[in-house]
Amino acid sequence: MHKHSITKKKFYGKWLYKAALKIPGVAILRANSLDGAIELLNKCFSDDHTRYHYYKKAFANKEDMTNLCQYLKSLSANDWYKRIERDNIDLYTNDPKIHNYLVNRFRHILCLVSEPDISRKDEYEDTHHILCKKLPHDRYRYRIYLKPHNMHGDKSAKKNYIDWLETQNSVLISQAVKKWFIVTDWNWDPRYILVEDHKTLLFLHMRNSEVLGRIYEYVLSDK
Repeated sequence: MHKHSITKKKFYGKWLYKAALKIPGVAILRANSLDGAIELLNKCFSDDHTRYHYYKKAFANKEDMTNLCQYLKSLSANDWYKRIERDNIDLYTNDPKIHNYLVNRFRHILCLVSEPDISRKDEYEDTHHILCKKLPHDRYRYRIYLKPHNMHGDKSAKKNYIDWLETQNSVLISQAVKKWFIVTDWNWDPRYILVEDHKTLLFLHMRNSEVLGRIYEYVLSDK
């Protein structure tokens, strides 16, 4: 049984629909094109080839992986976007036909669906605010995405920044995001912190503005 939710804001400031699939081994799509992944899945794996754990998992899910890659190949690259984390792939689009196909074709491995509320069409065009019935933790007004790749290769500077964030009582950062920030040197899989007020937001800009990405303000709404 998959989870169903209403899209609160455009994903990555662009996409209205999201379908999350669980396919162990899908991480091969990080380093391979769709054609490359299909070719890899059609090879006969020896012990030497399977030293990479995710290759083994992908081969064990060859049918689902191949069907997904073949379908995505048939689409324009401008009509969809992917995000991969461990055994999950999130697929984003603005085309309901693409979304519905993914949901119906891969329902057996579907774990989450997010779809827009058409009656709130105008609200989705506001890319700077997130409507909510209450603030996160009844406290935080801003969501700020981080850009650790702007400190590429400097783990000492990254650690110092995280240590400083931890001293700010009006900032909430999870353990997972702390670890991600320190080890990530490329621009993908953006993650965020929560900030309580505008004063703290200004402090963050003064401290290291280069690591701040998109900023969203939570707005209370009864809708």
